[in-house]
This record gives sequence, C-alpha cells and structure tokens, in this order.
Amino acid sequence: MSVNDKKSGNTGLNNFIVQGGILAFAGVLVRMLGLIKRIPQYYIIGNYGNSYYSAAYEIYSIVLTVSSYAIPLSVSKLVAARVNKGQYKNAYKIFRCTLTFAFVVGLISSVLVFLFAGSLSSMINEPMSYLALRVLAPTLFVVAIMGVFRGFFQGQGTMVPTAVSQLIEQIVLIAVSLSASYLLVRKGEKVGRILLNDKYKSAYGAAGATLGCSVGALVALLFLFFIYRRYSRSFKKKVLRDPSDKIENTFYVYKVLILTIVPVVLSATVNNISNFLDQYIHNRIMVEKGLMDIKSVNWGIYSGNYLVLIGVPIAMSNAMGASSVPTLAGIMRRKAFDEARDKIGRVIRITMLISIPCAMGIFVLANEVMFLLFSTTTKTGPMLLRIGAAGIVLFSFSTLTNGILQGMSKLSKPIIHGLIALAVHVTLLTCLLKFTNLNIYAVALSNNFFSLIICVLNVLSIRKAIGYNQEYMKTFIYPLASSAVMGGVLFLLNKALLRGNYSRILILLEIVVGIIVYFISMVLIKGITREELSAIPGGNKLLRIFKFIK
Repeated sequence: MSVNDKKSGNTGLNNFIVQGGILAFAGVLVRMLGLIKRIPQYYIIGNYGNSYYSAAYEIYSIVLTVSSYAIPLSVSKLVAARVNKGQYKNAYKIFRCTLTFAFVVGLISSVLVFLFAGSLSSMINEPMSYLALRVLAPTLFVVAIMGVFRGFFQGQGTMVPTAVSQLIEQIVLIAVSLSASYLLVRKGEKVGRILLNDKYKSAYGAAGATLGCSVGALVALLFLFFIYRRYSRSFKKKVLRDPSDKIENTFYVYKVLILTIVPVVLSATVNNISNFLDQYIHNRIMVEKGLMDIKSVNWGIYSGNYLVLIGVPIAMSNAMGASSVPTLAGIMRRKAFDEARDKIGRVIRITMLISIPCAMGIFVLANEVMFLLFSTTTKTGPMLLRIGAAGIVLFSFSTLTNGILQGMSKLSKPIIHGLIALAVHVTLLTCLLKFTNLNIYAVALSNNFFSLIICVLNVLSIRKAIGYNQEYMKTFIYPLASSAVMGGVLFLLNKALLRGNYSRILILLEIVVGIIVYFISMVLIKGITREELSAIPGGNKLLRIFKFIK
C-alpha cells in the first residue's frame, strides 16, 4: 500500500468514526431527551398510563418494523453502492422508486392500524391502549417517507441531516406529548366519571403522550424535505454529468429493494416480536396467577423506567451499527478484508468504551438513579436495573454486530440468530414466570440471555466471513477494570455522602465523579487513544480537561 493509499485509508477511517460519532451523539442525546420526557410523563399519566403507552408503542413498533424500519438502511446501502461507482443516475432512481414504495406501504399500514386498533390492543391484554394506538397510526406513514430521505443522505456519507432531524423530532415530540397528555388526562377524568371507569384517565393520557410522536415525525420530515430541496440542485448536476448509459430497469430496482429490505425487516421483527411477546406472556401468566392489578403497575415500571434508562447507552450502538452499513458495504464489495476487520474492531471498541461503564454505574447507583429521575424508593425499579445492567453491554454488542453483518451483506444471519435466541428466550421467560415468583424480574433476566445468544452467534459469523478475531484486552478488559475502579469509588462515595439518604445534587455529583474516574483510569492504563476519545460523545471536552491537568 502506498503512502497516499494509507492516507486515504486513514481519512476514510476517520470519516467513518466521525460520521458514526455524529449519529451516536444524536442518538444518545435523543434518548436523553426521551428520558427527560418520561420523567414528567410518569407523573402525569402514572404506571397504568405508561403500561397503555407501552402496549400501543409495542404494536406500533412491530408494524413500523414490517412496513418501513428497513427503508433508511436499505436506501443508504443501495445509494452508497452506486455513488461509490459514480452512478448518480441509478442512485437517483433508487431514491425515487423507494419514495413511491414508502408512500404505498406507509399509507396502507397507517390505515390498517387505525381501523383495527381495538382488536390489536385486546390481543396484548391491554384493551384500554386502543386510543393511544389510534393516535399513533398516522405516524407510520410519515416515518416511512422520512426514512427514504434519511437513507438518501446516509448513502452519500453524511449523517448530519439524520442526526439533526432526530433532534428536531424529539424536541417537538416532548413539547407536544407533555402538553397533550396533561390536557387529555383531564378530559379522560370527565369521560371516566360518565362511564364509571377511572382507567379512562390513564388511557387518554397515554393517547396524548403518543400524539407527540406524530407531530414530531411530521416536523422532522418537513425539515428533511427542506434540506433535500437545497441539496438536490447540486446532486442533480452530478446526475446530469453522469456518463452512465446503463440505467437500471424499474422492475430490477424494486426487486433489489425488496430483497434488501426483507432480511433486515425479518431481523428487526425478531427483536420487536420479542418485546411484544414479553408483554403478552407476562400479562397472560400474571392474570392466570390472579395478579391482574400488579401486572399493569409492574409493566409500567419496566417500560416507563427500566427500558428508558437502559435505552440511553444502547442508542450509541444503534447509531454505530447504522453508520457502519453503507461503509462496510463498499469495503466488502472491494474485498478489502483487512480494512473491514480494522473498522469492525474500532467500532466495537468505541461502543464498549461507553456501554461497560454505563452498565457498572447503573448497577451501583440503581437506587439513586431511580430516585433522581422518578422520585421513587421502591425496590422494583432498582432491582430491574441491577438485573438488566449486564443487558446494556449485551444489547449494545448484539445490536452493533447485527448492523455489521447487514453491512457485510450477511442479511440472513441476524434473522437465524434472532430466531434461535427468541426460542430460548420465550421458553426461559415462560418457565420463570410460571414456576418462580420473579414476576417482572423474569422479563429482564430472560432478555439478557436473548441478547447473549445473539452476541455469540454474530461474532462466530463475522469471524467465519472475514477471519475476524475479536481483540479482548483493550475492548473488554481495560474498560471493565476501569469501570470496576469507578464502581468502587461510587460505592464509597455513596456510603460517605448519602448514608442511606437521597440528595439529587449529591447523586449528580457522584455521577460526574464516576465519569471522570473512569476516563482517568482508562488514560492511566493507556486503554484509550485520543482518536477514540474524540469519537465518544463529549470526548473532546474530556480531552481538553486531560490536557489542562496534564
């Protein structure tokens, strides 16, 4: 390899990390904003409302996955493949055909969910969630169209429009959701008094919370359309300058699109079906045991507190996985396996640098985090966090490696691995719920096994495909050792400062100290490079701090 090749390779690698970092930062920020939203939402609609909201969202997620989840990834992959070859005419045709496809699929799915909201809600043993589901239905159409624009930009190597649109979507979502849920809770109280059913208060509140999803998605779509209109002039000039005579047949484009979408949809559907089955199996067995009231309360804590909290660090792996798909697709097409192995190793390492300390921090400060965010000192939430702390690492790793396999065009592997893991997960969950008193804890525990199986199978497939051997010391051992040091410091601080009491200021201080201790430990043992630190959200600020203290 020449010096110029090496420079080009380094530039590509840096751009890969930067673009992944942009999307990761936006993903983490979006999840943080979502967490902020869930705190007042928890107080407004309560555990019952959160349970209805969760039930509606699980159904929505499954339909979204089947209808349009794979559109951004598929468009980015197909556009990237043609742009890399200078085939701008074919890239533009992919965009237009996918837009038509998204319009039809999004419209059909929205109408069907709206019409059958009552039946779908009853299926999951939460019939009162039909109002929230009906409000969510139009979002399916908007998100399908929005996915085409996001994939179009990602396929050309820029994650900025996607990242900014995600932030806009979340900000609007928060404002509308909280306002609407507050207003509709009061309307629900009036309806409940008339119909002699106090659950309408929570049901209307959940519907208000979902309204923000529709409005937020619509505003984000308008933003992306505005950016596209500004950008389309320069892109169409490239299309006009494209000397390609061979324009892909429309039938061929739809064929390639569907062949790309279907495996990704099936893979994602396995994960979403897992969430759906969790609630379905949990609710059914809790009813059989005569625990009708506790099942909604526990699921409200699980979905409204636990899943929201662990979702923040997992958002980074989602972003890294999404950004790796178009990049790895181009590399694999060139059969540059050394470069592919290098990129895979780096993206896994950066993800572990975040997920491992997050898991340790949540495990040690479970009680404090629950009090800080939700003002609760009950044991259910903290125990879920401790059980699910390992799941942060496992889910991050499994999500990321799914994206890597998709970028390598090993589209069937995540499906097969997901189905194997799902079979084990459902069996284990059913047994734990039926034959133990773990109740909601069984859901978190069995989900850990679900992601563990996917992790193992994914790594074996990646190794077989390109001879990739996972590096353990810097990727896992160093972050784990530094996290253990951080955990020890947090435990001692807890004993010295809080002494069994709760103070939000002191809890925030502990979290800041924990972050600093972790990264100082990593620097001292030479477990992190400047490049890796700068790729982490907030890493450049930490770099400046470390330079200041030498």
